[in-house]
Amino acid sequence: MRAILIDPARRMVEPHTIDHRLASLQAAVQGCIAWGTELKTGDVLYVDDEGLLKPNPAFFALGRNTFAGHGLLVGPENPLITDVVSTVEQITSMVRFDVDVDLDRTLVVKSTTFHSADEFFEYLSRQRKSRPLVIVQEE
Repeated sequence: MRAILIDPARRMVEPHTIDHRLASLQAAVQGCIAWGTELKTGDVLYVDDEGLLKPNPAFFALGRNTFAGHGLLVGPENPLITDVVSTVEQITSMVRFDVDVDLDRTLVVKSTTFHSADEFFEYLSRQRKSRPLVIVQEE
């Protein structure tokens, strides 16, 4: 399915192809994935859960949110993820790579292991219900 990969180390936003497997999502972000944000189109951004902990982390901002490591934008879940709705051009105009991050802040790490894609998506559903939805709009 169609997705969009955000690579802050190369400062690139590009089309990417994935399937419905958790391994495919993790390979795209080069690590364990975590829910990042949801756009007004319904597209969902997944990020590298340990992006901040990797050597020489690179950052990007999407709207008011800053993320470390790779980001993968996929389409809305119906109930499985679908093709991304946004275009590469739209996302390129929304992403900023010139992000200042204070790495001296204390990090709180919570490790979670998933044994299946279903278990992961159930976790994401619970996580979303506990946090307010952030709508990113073009500036």
